[in-house]
Formats: sequence, C-alpha cells, structure tokens
Amino acid sequence: MSSPVSSKPPFADLYFGMSDSRNEASENRERFVRSYVDLDGASDAVLAGRKFLVLGPKGTGKSALAWYLEASEINGTHLADVRDASALPLAEVPRLQTGQAAGPERTVVAWKFILLCNYLELLLRDQRCSLHQNREVTRVAKLLRDFGFMGDASGRALVTASNTTVEIPIPKIGTIYRRESKAAISIYNLIPYLEDWVSTAEAEIRHVLLIDGLDSIFLNDVKYDESLSSLVQAAYALNQKLRQHDATGSIVLLVRNDVFSRVALSLPDSQKMRDDMSIDLDWRILSGPGGKDAPLIRLVNAKASKALGVSDVQVLDYFPASITVGGRGSRPRTFPTFQYLLNMTRHTPRDLLRVFEEIRKVAASSADGTAGEVLRATVIHEGVLQYSTKYFVGAIQNEFAGFEGGPEGAQAAITSIQEIGKQTFNASEFREALDGQTPPRGSEAERLLKLLFFAGAIGNYIAHMNESYMQFYHRRDDSQIYLKGTFILHHALIHAWAMRRTKAAASGPSTRTTQVTRRPARQRRRTRGGEDSGQS
Repeated sequence: MSSPVSSKPPFADLYFGMSDSRNEASENRERFVRSYVDLDGASDAVLAGRKFLVLGPKGTGKSALAWYLEASEINGTHLADVRDASALPLAEVPRLQTGQAAGPERTVVAWKFILLCNYLELLLRDQRCSLHQNREVTRVAKLLRDFGFMGDASGRALVTASNTTVEIPIPKIGTIYRRESKAAISIYNLIPYLEDWVSTAEAEIRHVLLIDGLDSIFLNDVKYDESLSSLVQAAYALNQKLRQHDATGSIVLLVRNDVFSRVALSLPDSQKMRDDMSIDLDWRILSGPGGKDAPLIRLVNAKASKALGVSDVQVLDYFPASITVGGRGSRPRTFPTFQYLLNMTRHTPRDLLRVFEEIRKVAASSADGTAGEVLRATVIHEGVLQYSTKYFVGAIQNEFAGFEGGPEGAQAAITSIQEIGKQTFNASEFREALDGQTPPRGSEAERLLKLLFFAGAIGNYIAHMNESYMQFYHRRDDSQIYLKGTFILHHALIHAWAMRRTKAAASGPSTRTTQVTRRPARQRRRTRGGEDSGQS
C-alpha cells in the first residue's frame, strides 16, 4: 500500500519574511500586507491615534508596523508616511535658532516645526483633504517646499540655516496676512498656524506620520538626550492637540524602550505618555508546554499561514518533538526542539523567523522540502548553522554601528572572543586578548564588553552549588553588566564558531537561561528560555 499523502503544504513553500521589513514590503507589497501579524491590535491603535509611542527592543517589529501601515495604503482607509530619523540632525536640532534662549524649550519648538512640516506634507498627499481648498495653506506649503523644509530633507535644510533666523514672505491673503504686521515671518512663528491647519483639516481617511530609524543611530550618548526628549515632548504636545480637535491623524514615534526610559527623566509627563499613549511590542512571554503556544510561535504560524492563504499552519509540526545535539567529543544531549531553536535567538521575532527561514532554505534543497513530512535532524542542524554564521554574527556586528570606532571595535571584540576560544571567560581574559591585537585595545575592554552584553552576544554566567544561571539582558537596560564575574557566549555564536564548551556550563539539566527585559512600569521580568546549551 502507498503511504498517505500529507495534507500539510511542503515546508519549502512556507514563508517567513525577510530581515528588513522595508525590503519585504518593496519586494512584494501584497504578500507583505497579507502575511503581517499584528500584536494585540497595535496597528489599529496607532492608526486610530490612540497610541503615539511604539516601544520595544530592536527586532520586535516596530519598523514592520510602520511599513505595514505604509504598504496597506492600498486598502484606501488611510495614508502613511514613514520618515527615517537617522536622516534627521538629532545632535544639531538643539542649536537651531528658533527665537528662544538655548535649552529644551527651544529644541521642542524646532522639533514641532519639523514634525508639522512633514505632517502637512502627508495631509496634502490626500487630494480630498480640505486643506487643498485653502489658498493660504497651499501657498505657504509651496514656500516651505521651496526652502526644503518639507519631506525627507527637512532636517538638513534647517541645519543649513541653523545660525540665522529664516523668514518667508507672507502671502497677501488669509489669517497670517491679517494678523502679522510685517511682510515676512520667521518660520518658527508659523507653528501656531500650522497647528491650526493640521488639527482642523477635514478628510475621509486617516493619516499617520511615523518616525522610524531610531534603532539605526548611536543614541547612547548624553548629547542626544536633550534632542530626543524634546522630540518626544513635541510629538506628545502635537498629538494632544490633534486628539483635542478630533483630527484625521497622528504623529507616531518608534522608540527603543531603553532609550525612552533614559530620556524619560527629562520628560515631566513621561509616565502619562507611557500609561496612556504607548504600546510595548513584547513577544517574549512563554506559555503552554515547552512554549509551543508562546506568542513567538503564534507569530510564526500566523505569518506562514497568511502568506499561503490557508487557515492554519503549525510550523513545529514539521519538526521532531526533540532533537539531539553534541556528539563531537562531548556527550550527546536531547532537548525539546522549540527550546533548542529559541535558545539560538534573542527571543525576538526577527531572530526566530530567520532561524526558520534558514532551515527552510536547506529543506528546499533536499527531499525534506517537497512534502509535509517531519524534517530530518541533519536538515535542522544545517539550517541552524547557516543562521548562526550568516545572520547572527552579522547582527551582533551591526549593533556596534553608530558608536565611535564602531566597525573597528566590533572587529576587535569579535576577534578577541574567537581567540579566547571557549564558552565562558572573564574580563581579564578578554582584556588580554584585546592587548594582543595591533594596535592593543585593552583599555577599551569595559566599553566593548558592555556593547557585547547589550547586543545579546554575551551574558553573565552565575554558578551555584546545585545550579547555574545565564542572564542575558536584551538590548540596553538600566542594570549594568557585572564586569567582575564570568561571561558566557550566546549559543548561536558558540555554534557559528565551533567553539569548545566549558564543562561546568553544560554539565546538566539544572542550568537554565534567563533573559531580562525592560517592562513598562520600569520593573524587570525574567523570562525563562529553557535549559542551557549543550547545544551544538
């Protein structure tokens, strides 16, 4: 008798997206929109103007939310513009001459002007918006475009004029002409008029301006704090006015939660912002046996099924319940498969989707990918190896981007870890390896260890008599790395570099992984990722 044909789609046909949501949306807009997975109705809350802060560590889907709203314009319910904050002159904004004395108030005014110009540009994209009927608005908008104050180059145009007070001629019509006694007006004196225009505009659809890219620039420096806190304060004030007038849209900031926690000290209303108008993208809650019903797995299942247009795909059904690892000079050990895969990630959607995508590629090149059968362990191991070497190592290196001496520091740190050549090490060993490079960089050991720690590349290894813990802080938290203790490499780096494992760190089922992340109420919650790594 022939074996029954599986009703599951082939694993090779499953879709797990791309590393960059913007690239994913550009490649196939319809598939990206169809396969997007919302967390707790975040997109609706943002689009409706109920939330203006989208918080979360890097890799949790902040950019995906922004590009989903931009791509889903095809539905005809809204217009969305995504502006890249890395193109904005964050360090320069506090120096812009707005007419006030230097300080936070002046910086808030400058940010209001930048945000209002970009939001006005968005409204004027809507040909049915009532602003098109206001000749004063259209003439002022043309002048602002001519000066370069609208669109992606708005920040650069302001910096060009940072040492002077820019004035524009007043059109001899409308409210401004009647109220002002001069023939020209400072651009910053336009702010009350711009606020009035955008908050009272009428339209049939919603509008949302999203500021993305704050993960892509160096923000761990006090010189940015005034600018960032003022940006948040300006967006909050503008959104309050938009909501007060029941306006057609809002201005949304996509911010790492650790960055917001740091600048919150300068924001008098930071707790109100967080409580009332923010949404925290956190997928890292484990639930169910072995985590099979965890939000991260629900995300993977939903994305795969939506992309194929089928009602249900259970991705873990393609995998054996457990997987054996080790065996090359060490005692083989068996782990639940989901635990094994999850511990190769930093508990973020991007990491886990990349694991499945690399396994899918391997399966597609073998017989495993042609039918809905359980994948062989060799396919899974090879996919995890490809993920570790092709994606994870590069992702860690990218965490150094924007830091002073970032590329050189990243290379020095990674080279030193490889030269140490083992799973656990201490600060002295790391410093010695740095000093062995040309030029010696041992004086940077503390800074580089912190960057590796914040990137999720290393954790603190804490050994007790009966059990041991590995604490990985995902991205930057207020708590500092324990520099005098023992460090342990992330499983994926051990895997990528075929590094030997420290016997004590892989010595039994009592060892477990702990990841700590920033919570909205500034409390820490520990999320268990399962047993430690005899995983290879």
